[in-house]
Formats: sequence, structure tokens, C-alpha cells
Amino acid sequence: MRSTPEQLRLLRSPLFDEKWYSLQAGRPLRRRAAVRHYLEVGVAAGHHPHPLFDPAYVRSQMHPDRRRKLGAGDPLGLYLSRGAFHLVTHAAFDTEGYVGRVPAAASHPSGPTAHYVEVGAAAGIAANDWLDGDLRDWVAERRTAAADRLADPAPIADDPSAPDDPARVSAVVVVSGDGAAAIGAVEGLVRQDLDGRELDCLVWDDGTRPEVAAGLDALPMRFPQVQVVHAGRRYGAAQARTRAARLVRGAELLLLHDDLDLPPGALGPLLAPLADTDVLGVQPLVVSEDLLVSSAGYAFPDRGLPHHFLRGFPVHDARRVAHLRFGAVSGAALALRRSQVLEVGGWDGSLEGEIADVDLCVRLARAFGGHFQVATDVVAVHHDNHAADPAEDRARYLASEQPAGDDRALWAAAGFRIVDHDVRSTEPSLPPALRVPQPVLVREARLHADPARTEPRALRWAIKNPAPARSSIWGDTHYADGLADALRALGQEVVIDRQETFERPTARHDDVALVLRGPEPARPTPEHPTLAWVISRPDTVSGEELAGYDAVFAASPGWAERRSREWGVTIEPLLQATDPARFSPGSAAPDTGPEALFVGNTRGEFRPVVRDAIASGLDVTIYGTGWGRFLPAERIAGTYLDNTLLSAAYRSASIVLNDHFDDMRRHGFISNRIFDALASGARVISDDVEGLADLFGGAVQVYRTPEDLRALASRWRDAFPDDDARVELAERVRREHSFGARARVLLAAAHRAVSRRTTP
Repeated sequence: MRSTPEQLRLLRSPLFDEKWYSLQAGRPLRRRAAVRHYLEVGVAAGHHPHPLFDPAYVRSQMHPDRRRKLGAGDPLGLYLSRGAFHLVTHAAFDTEGYVGRVPAAASHPSGPTAHYVEVGAAAGIAANDWLDGDLRDWVAERRTAAADRLADPAPIADDPSAPDDPARVSAVVVVSGDGAAAIGAVEGLVRQDLDGRELDCLVWDDGTRPEVAAGLDALPMRFPQVQVVHAGRRYGAAQARTRAARLVRGAELLLLHDDLDLPPGALGPLLAPLADTDVLGVQPLVVSEDLLVSSAGYAFPDRGLPHHFLRGFPVHDARRVAHLRFGAVSGAALALRRSQVLEVGGWDGSLEGEIADVDLCVRLARAFGGHFQVATDVVAVHHDNHAADPAEDRARYLASEQPAGDDRALWAAAGFRIVDHDVRSTEPSLPPALRVPQPVLVREARLHADPARTEPRALRWAIKNPAPARSSIWGDTHYADGLADALRALGQEVVIDRQETFERPTARHDDVALVLRGPEPARPTPEHPTLAWVISRPDTVSGEELAGYDAVFAASPGWAERRSREWGVTIEPLLQATDPARFSPGSAAPDTGPEALFVGNTRGEFRPVVRDAIASGLDVTIYGTGWGRFLPAERIAGTYLDNTLLSAAYRSASIVLNDHFDDMRRHGFISNRIFDALASGARVISDDVEGLADLFGGAVQVYRTPEDLRALASRWRDAFPDDDARVELAERVRREHSFGARARVLLAAAHRAVSRRTTP
């Protein structure tokens, strides 16, 4: 049988080890048969093709979009076919360090790990900074030890009577799956700052496969504050957490699901409320991968199971409830006092899943009084699928004494009234008594709307940000944030949706939606008025799309006029804007930074303005990704410049370079970067866009050909207005082209649209 291209790729790579794979397959396989078995069975089963290639760990490092495209496919095949050699193949292999020791490893056709397998190990080159021998042997030994433990588990001794250490915080992570997420969680934990207190972390291996256990064993080698306890069998999360709590010594206990990402700086806000003895525990604001709330604590109905407060709402809704007291919170990430947990006997080992955490919280409150809090300023991403609690556990929990209902008060604090509970439309496989009663909500502002009122009421806005949920550095995200702040300053309530949540079910509570039209279209809903503001990529916009909106704006007067005439749709001009709170000429001294500055990624090409500026003799400094293939390292100052630092960078540079997508340039859409740079008092050189030169005078110099730029580069100091004139222009831009100015226009349009919908 002829091998497929996928099979040939693995057959030719040193990163497929048939002997190692055969151990997992349970029988000896020749190389070709092992590759076929891996692709047909092993990928889905999570088998490792090589001691130093952990597919789940590799997958965990991929961009979410790439993970989604890969789906259930083979991470090794993708790693090899795309040359994704920046990904670390195993928790024990230090890819960056190895390439630093052996630069030639970066050009190996199967990546740095393959270089180690074929060259480095035999030459005695270290795979990391903690092992002198062959890393493959170390992993194999750890796998053998793990297999022996599973065959003959040993008892784990603990001493729950040992005293707490008040100078220590102990984190516990229970691992029962592939271990990749847990490794990432621990890597994030050890980087947290505790202001002088010590953090230790116990990783409880709850009977994972030998290959997973071997990867976990690398953690204490890398981080001395980490301890791995191999249970040798499955206890379940509830029993495992209790046993782990008996082994650690920190006065505060941090329980962390192995598939949850804590942001940097999270531990301080999570632990600080425990200084109040009335606070029993604290959770972060837990969100799903689409950045909608997964849990902001639990809300208890008068009868039945509690529900996750604010689940399915945008994170901005949690800002209003930071002060609330809860009877129970999520165990996805939970800070508690260890002594109190042990005094009530820990988690009920007869329960599994989320209900075990609810039960613990209820027993803690009953034993000690007090309440739980949600640290809403700590946003933690949970990657699970919200698996339901077993029916028998729900029944067992409901048979116990329940706390008083608080869901009506909690939702009222968020601005909603519960008018009913629904148990019919969810969880149909369960008996109604075991379903979670979901609140049927109505916004109080709608209930109290006065039809006789003459002045416009405050609206709830949903800004549709075209950026994907896991791409926080997109300029669209900062743009949406700035506009939201401006609308809030006008008394409006504002939430922001990312691309994945444009059509979330809770959008029915919004009064108006504003679509920042980016690369992809959005679909207006009949539930409320929807405005569109076309700020980029005009070639992807159609008249049919815009006809569905209640009002349309475009950041190009010329395009708005032409398309209004051609499509029969009213499109009002509304230029892009800047945030005067972030961009001002007082951010830095002029001409104290680089001669020419460009902030932006390559978009897969040597962007013309950068290429032409360098060719003209300007000394260009770059911030952005992908530039290593075009420019020497000394020109690249970094891959990312935080938005809070942009104004100072623009102001201090002698020249800020800017260019546009081709369709934006052709149709007169002026980049947001120009508004930000001018608001900072900068000089700007840009490609030519309709109306740009006239709008801002000499502070923006446009060029049409490389020869234009060479001529400009030779006399740029004389071509631009002096600093006093640029500061005067900056103040005009900050005043006339602010998000506040744009928000007033949009607010008037929204009120007109709402009035048309509600007037008989």
C-alpha cells in the first residue's frame, strides 16, 4: 500500500519513534504500521509519537484560530508541514535555550527538537538547564515509573494536623487529563508576584497516563517551588483536592482548575479580601474563550439548584457587581483559608464537578458565617466545556439543607428583574427537579421606561468589536474601548462584544448595537436598532449589507457620498478618532526618540512605507511581528508596543511612518494611527489618501512614489510645521476628532433609531 503524504512526512521525521509509540499502542509495531496506527487511532487517543513530542502541549501553545482549524488533526503533522518550530514540543525540552546553544538547530528540516534527537544528544549538548544526560532516557525512565505506579499504587501519607505557614500561599492543581493545560497553568502561577510571600504549588496527578505523568515530572525540575504528587489511581477532583490540602502548608489555599488561565498580577487581588475575616473565599471573574462571563459567583433561587451569575453576559456587566456578597462561588479558581477547609472536612468525595464546590462553600458559610466575593478585576479564561454535574450528585446535594434564595437581589444589583424561572428549555435529558432553574430576566430600565418622557433616556449599547476574542492587541480593541469610555461619559451603559459573540443570546437586553465594520460583515438583529460605522476594508462591504442597518456611517466622506448615490443607502461621513485621555503632546519631549518610527506588523509583506523610508536613508525603528524576515535585528525594537506607551513613542520620534490597506487608501479611509500620532504632536509621513493632505495641513506629509519620499527625507525638518504649530494642531485634533465628539454624533443617531422603532 502506497503511503499518503501525511504518512511520508512522519516516516521521514526523527520525531516519530515507533518503539516509543508501540508502548502506548500496547503491541510492537513496525515503523510504517506504527505511523498508520498513530494517524488512524493514536492522534484521537492522545498518544505521543516521540518521547520529546507531546501533542497536547504543542496544541496548547497554538493560536486559538490555528487550534480551531486543526480540530482533531495531528499536531505533529502541522508542526512539520508548517515549520512551526517556535512551538515547544515537550515541557522538559528548552527550545529557546537549545537554539541559543546550537543556532544551527533552528534550520533543521524537522525543527530544533529533531536536531537534538539526531545530533545534540549524541554530542552531549544539554536539552535544558537542569539535566546533563540524554533527555529521552530521562523521559523514558519517568514513564516507566509512572506505569509501575498505576500497576501498584502506593498509599500517600499526609498530616492534616501540621500548622499553617502564614508566610506561604499554597496552590493546588489537580490533573486528570492530558496535562498540557496544567503545565501552562503552573508556568503562569510561578510568575505571579506575592509581594514577599512565598508561593508553592502542588500538582496532583490523579492517575494520568504514563506519558502525561512523565511530562508533569519536568515541572519540579524547572521550578523548585512546585511539587508533583502521583496518586497512582483516580480519586476524582473532590477527594484529590482534599488530600492535596492536607499535604500543603500555606495559610491561604488557591485551588486552580488545570484548564484555567490566571492573568499576571492575579494573586494579589484574589488573596487581599481574605484579610477580612468575614470573607470566606474569593474567585476571579471566570470567562469562557469567547470572553463572555462563565461565572461571576453562584445565585441561589428560592428552590432548586443555583446558577452561574452573569453567565453569557459580556465582562463589562461585572463592573457593577464587584461589591456583592455571594453564598457560593466557582471552584475553577478559588482562594480559601486552608484551616477552614480542613475543619469542615474538605470537599465531599461523594460529589463530582461544580456541585462539590457549591457544597463546600455552603458548609463553610454554615460553619463560620461570612460570605464569598468575586474579584471582578481579575479576568481568568476557562477552557472547559461547562460539563454538567452528574444527576445523582445533584439529587444528593438537593437532599441537604439549602441556603436562602438570593438570586433576585443579585440580579437587581446588576440592573435586572427576575420575572420567572425556566427549567423547560435547558438540560432536557434530566428530570425537571434536577435541572438548573434559569432566571427569566428583564432590564429594570425597560420596565420603568416612561413613554411621556421628552428627554432621551440612557441606552444600553453593545459595541461589536471585529477583533477575535483572543487577539487583545488588535487596534480595533483599543478603538472600541476608547469609544465605549466616551459613550459612558455621556451617561450611556456600554458593553463590548468580540467577533465570536456578535449574536450572543443575552443581546436581547441591549437597546442598540454599534458595529465597527472590520474585515467581516455582521448581521443586524431585529431585536433592537443597529448602527454601522465602516472604518476599514471598504472593498468587503456591500450595499445589500448596509441596507439592513438603521443608520450607517463611514470614515471616508468621498466613499460615503459615492456609495450613498450608487446603493441608495444613506451613509453619513464620520472620520476615525483618537482618545485624548491617551494621546497628547505632553506625553514626551519631541525629537528625543528614533528618527523614524513604525508601529505595525508586516501583514506578510515588506510594507512599502518602511521599505521606501529605509531606501531613502531614514533611520527606521520598528515595533511589530514578522519583521525578522525583512530587517536586521537592530532595527526591531520589539514585537509589540503597549497602547499606553504609544503617545510617548509618537511624540518622541522625529517622524512617524504610516500606511494604509490598499482599499482604504483608494477609497479615502484615513487610518486611526494618523489621528493618534497627530494628537500626540507628531510629524507623520504617510502614503496618499484622498483628503489627507488638506485635512491636517503640513503636519502630515504624503508621498506617492519612492522618489517623493527620498526628496522628503532629505528636507524633512523644513517640510513640517514647527513644534508650536504641531501642538496647536494636536489640541484641535484632540477636540474635534476625539471619541467624545464621535460619540455625540452616534448617540443622536441611536436615539433617532430607537424613537423610530418605538413610535407608533
